[in-house]
Amino acid sequence: MKMRKPCIATCALLLLLAAAASTLDVKSAAATKVAVQWGHLAPSGYPAGEGDAQSWICNEIYWNFYNTGTWASSNAYGTYTQLGYVAQVLQYCQSPNNGVTWATTWWVGDFKPTGGNPQPFGYLGFYGHNGQDIFDYDVYKYANYYLWPPPNSWWQPIPSKQYFAFIWTCANGGLYWYTSNGDWYNVPGITSPAPSPTYPPPANPNTKYGFVVNPYSTPPTVVGMPLAWTGSSSLSIDGYNSPDYGSYCYVGWETISPWMVNPTGYDSTQFKWFPYYFYRCALGYYNSGTHQTIQYSLNFASQMTLGTPFYTSKLYNGEWRNSTGSGPGGWWYSRMRVFGNSNLILPY
Repeated sequence: MKMRKPCIATCALLLLLAAAASTLDVKSAAATKVAVQWGHLAPSGYPAGEGDAQSWICNEIYWNFYNTGTWASSNAYGTYTQLGYVAQVLQYCQSPNNGVTWATTWWVGDFKPTGGNPQPFGYLGFYGHNGQDIFDYDVYKYANYYLWPPPNSWWQPIPSKQYFAFIWTCANGGLYWYTSNGDWYNVPGITSPAPSPTYPPPANPNTKYGFVVNPYSTPPTVVGMPLAWTGSSSLSIDGYNSPDYGSYCYVGWETISPWMVNPTGYDSTQFKWFPYYFYRCALGYYNSGTHQTIQYSLNFASQMTLGTPFYTSKLYNGEWRNSTGSGPGGWWYSRMRVFGNSNLILPY
C-alpha cells in the first residue's frame, strides 16, 4: 500500500496549529470533531521495521478520518509528538472559542516512566521528539483545563473533550493502585517483573487506573493516563464486558504492549492490522457508512487479526510476554484494558 502525503490545510484550525501540526487537514472550516494520531519510539530497543509500521498505521488512521469529510484529522506521528505541540492541540480542543465538541486520540510508540514515586512506576509518560517527553500530569492539565491568554492567564476547568483515547504503548492503561491515596499491591508480572511465567496467571487486586497526587496545585497533579485523558476517576474498569453509561472510553495496555510488527499468531498477520481494522469498522467503511460501537469494532478487529472475538482473545484475557525493550527485564502479564463506555460510537 502506497503512502500518501497529507494535503495542505486551509482552515482557521490549521492556521492556529500550523506550527504544531502541519499535517492537520479538514474538509470544512466549521468542523467541530478532531482526531489526532501521535507517537514516538524510544532511542533504541525496538525491532527492525517498527518505526515504519507505526508511521504507516498513523497515516492510515489519518486518512480514515479525513475521508469521512466531517473530521479535522492530523497525523502528528514522529517530529510533532512533543510536549509543546501536544499542549497546543489539547488546548485548541478545550478552548471555549473554537467550538470543538468531540475529540479522539490514537497514540503508538514507547512508554516512559519517571521511576520512583509515586509507586510502582512513577509518573507515566510517552517518549517525545528530541527529549520533549509527555507525562500524565501534562496531559491532565491541558486536556481538562483551559489557560486563558493574557491578560487573564488563569486556568479554567473544562471537562475533557477527549472522549475516546486508544493508547498503544506499554503500561499506560493498567490498574496499579487500590485506593485514591496511591496504595498498591505488588503483583509480580503486573507491578513488577516476574522471573518466569506462572500458571494460572496472576490475578490483579488493584482497582485504580490513576489518582490525584496533589489536589492543591493548579491544575491538580495526577498520575495515570486514563485519568489524565478523561478527567474521570470513576470509569468502569471493565468497559468492554460491563460498559458504564458515561461519555468516555479509554483503551490501553496493562504492562507490555506488542510491537506493531509482532505476529499475532493468526494467518501471518502483524499487530499493526488490529488498529487498522478497528478504525475502519468504527468509522463505517465496512458497514455502508454506519459507524459501529467501540465494543463491536474491537470484536471485528480481533476476529480479523486473531481469528477470534475480542472477549475470547489473548488481548482481553492476557498472555505472558518477556520484556526485550528498554524497560525492566523479566516476564510481564500483558493485556488490553478497556475503561469506561465501549458502547460509544465515533460521531458522524
